[in-house]
Order: sequence, then structure tokens, then C-alpha cells
Amino acid sequence: MRAGLLSDPEVIRRLNENFVCTTVLIHDARRLADQGDELAKELVAQWTYPLEMMFLRTDGSLISKLNSFKDFPGVHPDVAAPPGRERVVVANERAHVDIFLRHLEEHLPK
Repeated sequence: MRAGLLSDPEVIRRLNENFVCTTVLIHDARRLADQGDELAKELVAQWTYPLEMMFLRTDGSLISKLNSFKDFPGVHPDVAAPPGRERVVVANERAHVDIFLRHLEEHLPK
């Protein structure tokens, strides 16, 4: 994600203008959820392997999400496929950016 999608200037601009962005490893989210953290509980409940981009309301409830396997075809040329998966090259490197920006337009408040 960081090599392609999250390096695109338009994606960076949209994220910076509209969101508070953070990264949480699932291991850490599970530990925090086990300690009673309500936001971590929501993240763990919504998480799907291998990587989720979750868009949350200010109360921590889910608006929408994107999954790196389900929603983005192939992988960026700078990224290797995970173990057990065959690497599929993205013919159009811009495709992931277009999918992401379209998702924002369709699912997030204007």
C-alpha cells in the first residue's frame, strides 16, 4: 500500500484534508481490546486478513473499509505477494488510486 496507493499525491491530499490517519497492528488492537478498549474492540471485530483500511465515525463506529486482497486487484510492482499467494501485477498502476478515490466518493460524507 505504501509503495503505490499511499504514495500518490491525490490520495495523500484527500487523507490529510479529511481524516485523522493512524496505523494499528492487529496484534496491538487485540491486546487493547482484551484490556477493554472500545475502539480496539471495534477494529478487531471489523478486521479481515491481511490489511484493512477502515473509515470510522468520530464515535468509533465503522463507515466503510477497503481490504488489500478483496478490493485492490494485483499488487504494486514494488511489493511482493504474501506467502502462499501468487504475485499478480497491476497492469495500470493508477488503478488502485482510482479505486480508493471512488470509494471515498461513494461511501464517505461530503
